[in-house]
Amino acid sequence: MATFEENLFYGDKDALAEVIADDCVLQIVHHSGVETHTGREDVVEALLKLSGQSHEVGHLEAAITHGKAAAAWGYWQAEPDGDDLRHFSHTMWFTTHKAQEFGQIRLFQV
Repeated sequence: MATFEENLFYGDKDALAEVIADDCVLQIVHHSGVETHTGREDVVEALLKLSGQSHEVGHLEAAITHGKAAAAWGYWQAEPDGDDLRHFSHTMWFTTHKAQEFGQIRLFQV
């Protein structure tokens, strides 16, 4: 889980694609509603759009897994000493108990 978040922080398209199932469903929850993406290619592209801009740095506060479920939370920050934090919470479900690919991802962005 922590490696997934790190790959998201760095915008590593190939590494993200390796752990996204072919039929993965991504839900991005915003203040205004829910945006849904389906399929590896669409999900990876949507994730890359969410990753920080070139001036932002991702901070992972925690990442946990339990069976087929996983969660992580943290924030994006544009300036090291700024109050410009964009908090996130990610919940994910693996396709099997082997925890190799994500079949469903739900991202909460604030």
